Amino acid sequence: MNLPATQLLVTTANSVGQPIAYPREGTPEVTALLAEMAPSEKTGWHSHPVPLMGYILEGELTVYQVTGEKRVVRAGEVSLESVGVAHNGVNEGSVPVKMVVFVVGLKDVPFTVEEKP
Repeated sequence: MNLPATQLLVTTANSVGQPIAYPREGTPEVTALLAEMAPSEKTGWHSHPVPLMGYILEGELTVYQVTGEKRVVRAGEVSLESVGVAHNGVNEGSVPVKMVVFVVGLKDVPFTVEEKP
C-alpha cells in the first residue's frame, strides 16, 4: 500500500545519544497517550526504564536533563526520550502543550519513575 506519508523521525539513538534498546524481559506492551500540559506546568523530575517517544501537536516543551543539557521540542517535532536519565519537561510557553506519547514498555511495569535531580 502506498499512502502519502511524512517521515517524522528515523534514528538509532535517543535524545541524549543512547542507542535504542527494547525491553528483553517480561511481556511487551505498547501504550499510546494524549498528554496535555498547561503553561508553566512541569512533569517533575523523572526517568523512563523503556523507550518513550513524544510528538508535539501544539505548543512547545522544554526538556531539562539532569546533566545540565536543555532542549526545546516544538509543534511538529518528535522527541525520543532518554532511558534511565532523569529529566524534567516544562511548558515555558503561553499556550497549552498537546502531545501524543508512544511507549514501548512492559506489561505491569511503570514506564515513568519519579526522580530527584
